[in-house]
Amino acid sequence: MRLRIVRKLWFPLTMGLLAITAIEGHAESGNLQKVEFDEATLDEIIGFFRSGAGSGGKTRNILLDPRINKDTKVSLRLHDVSRGVAFAYVAEIAGFDYREEKHALRLFPLKGEKPPVRSFLKRGGPMTWRRASGMQMPKVEFESTELSEIVNDITAASRHLDPKKKGLNIILGHGVDPTTPVTLSLRNVPVSTVLKYVAEFARLKLRADGSAIVLMTRPQAERSE
Repeated sequence: MRLRIVRKLWFPLTMGLLAITAIEGHAESGNLQKVEFDEATLDEIIGFFRSGAGSGGKTRNILLDPRINKDTKVSLRLHDVSRGVAFAYVAEIAGFDYREEKHALRLFPLKGEKPPVRSFLKRGGPMTWRRASGMQMPKVEFESTELSEIVNDITAASRHLDPKKKGLNIILGHGVDPTTPVTLSLRNVPVSTVLKYVAEFARLKLRADGSAIVLMTRPQAERSE
């Protein structure tokens, strides 16, 4: 079945898709300016984190439990986050758990059905939501638009709306179907309101973290509370 896709935001958006992109931020911040995984395999992503990008070239030992599927694919876009935050979101989306040890980071399968949410991700969530509520979008129109495209567009628009041009990180959580179509038409509403309606129409829940807003399946949302 082919879907007719109409996407209209007030701001012109230009996007490029890269398999794996990482740009290091300022040394004093210790943050990655940009992390982008587009259908990257878990094996490729682990290679990136082992390489030491974003940590002054310091490599990291990462041990992967053989029961974890290295071909699991992950799509994720983040701006201005630490390596630890980026890795925690990879783990949540890919559906595995990990433990930091003295000499290595160990990855292992989940004990339950849903990935746990790291407590440090949630810190600062109310501030992130206030920022989303302070960004006013003049016009939003999505007609049978895939969820992944909606997230990319709103993320890009938020960078135009943010006086500091930092914008918001908005990501799809574990088990969320990125091809879910959503139709929505709004005028003069905050980004937070747009996200609420998108989540409602896609039958998802929202979670505001310190570094990102996550759209989750409802069972996953119940586990993170």
